[in-house]
Amino acid sequence: MSKFTHALLWKLNLRAVIAIVGILVLVSGAGTYVYASSTSNFQQTINAGSLAIDIVDGSYVTVGSPSVTMSTATFSFTCQTITGTFGSASQNIYVSNPDAADNGWTASLAASATTAIWDSAGTDYDFNDNGGSGCTDGADTDTLGGQMTVDPSVGTLATGQCNSCVTTNITKGSSTAFLEGTTNSITVLTAAAASNDIGDWKLTGVSVSQKIPEEQPAASDYDINMVLSVVAS
Repeated sequence: MSKFTHALLWKLNLRAVIAIVGILVLVSGAGTYVYASSTSNFQQTINAGSLAIDIVDGSYVTVGSPSVTMSTATFSFTCQTITGTFGSASQNIYVSNPDAADNGWTASLAASATTAIWDSAGTDYDFNDNGGSGCTDGADTDTLGGQMTVDPSVGTLATGQCNSCVTTNITKGSSTAFLEGTTNSITVLTAAAASNDIGDWKLTGVSVSQKIPEEQPAASDYDINMVLSVVAS
């Protein structure tokens, strides 16, 4: 083999080696190149809501100005009783527990103040005076007698918007009369610790009766504000 031929082959081999090394570098580089992750971790938090009580309509919308209309009375020389119903299809007593009270809760009804009265432009009278079984003025001498009794036991309790909650372990209150300084609030519902930690319920048909003292003046504007509240156990 001539020196020229030997040199030519050596150059060709060198070029082949360089090409092969280049390919190996490219392949090696492609195998070690690191891409950013194509997976994103999405995160969120769902907090427990607040234990609440409200008056809502059939669509669970808060009623702006809820009210209870008592039966109409006629002036009388003797004590008499009027009645009403608290909670209806359009004004449900509504309790919501969005994982806020895991040991139960108690819902109660009270007047806006223990000194509240059936107010009128004329002569006011009491809602929590048991003098003469509510018919006469007793220890409270600031206004005429009169006493309100609330009976949740005759009401109808049902679940609300929840899909799996039940009324089990939720008890309706018993018939109780207001008495200033002694019974200032009346229990409407009591949920035991074993009741659902997540749920909502509605109560309708609570019976209300009011003793009116004798010779209470005729008027069409008697009214009193009553307030619902709920507390965790």
